[in-house]
Amino acid sequence: MVREVALITVSAVLFVQMGLSAAIQEVIHLRSVIASCPKCVSFWSVLAYCILTERGVIVSVAASFICAYVAQWIALAYDALALLYNSIYESITETQDTPADAGPGPDCPDAPSATDEVSQM
Repeated sequence: MVREVALITVSAVLFVQMGLSAAIQEVIHLRSVIASCPKCVSFWSVLAYCILTERGVIVSVAASFICAYVAQWIALAYDALALLYNSIYESITETQDTPADAGPGPDCPDAPSATDEVSQM
């Protein structure tokens, strides 16, 4: 039971965090707070699984609350990894302006200066 419940919890968190829940809600034109929350999806999924596999009510509710709490920490870890990934990606893809891309410099005779006025018609 522990293995299945752990897999349900991780799947529920990834279902929400990776955007599948939002995509499904957009397609069916229905917004659900429960389907947008990793803790809620985890809680209700584990509760349904435990009840359908004929676990006791107390065991089912306890396992569901524990999994919802763990889901919160998994979602936090996922967000931290996403931030780390984004910062690494930005540092790798960061490009520096080359002189050809930067346009004419301030010493160029064709470059407009701050004192130039716009011609009036």
